[in-house]
Amino acid sequence: MKSLAPLILLATAPSHEDQPRTYLLSIGSIPLKETESIEAFHFETWGVHFQSICRIPSGWRIKAGSSATPGGELSGGGSQGATWFNQSSPKELQAFVLVTLYGPVQKEDIGSPDNGIPATFKGIATINTDDGDVQRPLTYKNITLTPAPRCPAL
Repeated sequence: MKSLAPLILLATAPSHEDQPRTYLLSIGSIPLKETESIEAFHFETWGVHFQSICRIPSGWRIKAGSSATPGGELSGGGSQGATWFNQSSPKELQAFVLVTLYGPVQKEDIGSPDNGIPATFKGIATINTDDGDVQRPLTYKNITLTPAPRCPAL
């Protein structure tokens, strides 16, 4: 009789989804009207390990990191109107952060805020409008993850 050991090993091996994967993160698809601009963004993250800020847009400050828990943040803001972005998907926010994820993207919060699993990416964009600043929600839909081992060469 043949041994079942190889089949058992295959059945207990971690799936591809369980393995950490490194990505270049981009932010975009933020709806803007013709006279509006992105002046800042802020994401609360869960299960995201920040490896590197690959590039900081001119006139912007970027903050990224996490605590000893899986919670973290990615935020940024322009210093003045001339540095704000008037495009929905600014090229300056494309492939600008290197991150590692240890599981699939959690698209929405599951369970209660005190006892659940938060979304992987959840935040707000501060948009400058003709009538002042407004905040618009940001989710995983505003994030693009492209597999990559390191930051792109400049």
